[in-house]
Amino acid sequence: MIQFSLFGIPVRVEPWFWVTTAFLGGALYATNQEAMLETAMFMLAAFVSVLIHEMGHALMIKKFKLPTQVVLTFMGGYATYPPGILTRKRSFLVTLAGPAVQFAFGIGVLFLRDYLPAHGTQANSFFFYLVWISLVWAVFNCLPIYPMDGGQMLAAILGPRRAKAVHMTGIITAAAIGMLALTSGQMFIAIFMGMFAYQNYQYYQQVR
Repeated sequence: MIQFSLFGIPVRVEPWFWVTTAFLGGALYATNQEAMLETAMFMLAAFVSVLIHEMGHALMIKKFKLPTQVVLTFMGGYATYPPGILTRKRSFLVTLAGPAVQFAFGIGVLFLRDYLPAHGTQANSFFFYLVWISLVWAVFNCLPIYPMDGGQMLAAILGPRRAKAVHMTGIITAAAIGMLALTSGQMFIAIFMGMFAYQNYQYYQQVR
């Protein structure tokens, strides 16, 4: 486990984060040195991009003078804050800050990478993954599927009285994407979306 502080905010990187990013980066098929270096570049890019995403959340939380901590773990990460304190507007802003900062970072790297001093196969792979992960992760997180950022923003907009609508939206969206992924052979995404659909179904049952 890695622990450090960034802008006065504690950061903890759990082993599961590296396991997940290694799997997504193709570690299971890395049978030679070049492939292993590609996986390592993907993992490093994922670390930088996801950390920036979670720091976006955390810095907004800190702006509201609340304690926070960033944790990178299985399939991403999260920024902590005391429950039941944020208003719906502040909750929306905290949630939006993560993908907004990450997307802006990805666009910035996309336009500036040709001017960066580092070049070579590994450097090019790193910057490619950094842009790709930043843009895709930011957009993906804005899908209206709770507890992803998009689902949490929808919950902040609709309020607790419309929690059923939030989770029904999550069920429909996750199921639709899962079916599309299944028909195109993307089994990992299909399983991931199936988990989200079932999770939202459980939430829906609890608020009925």
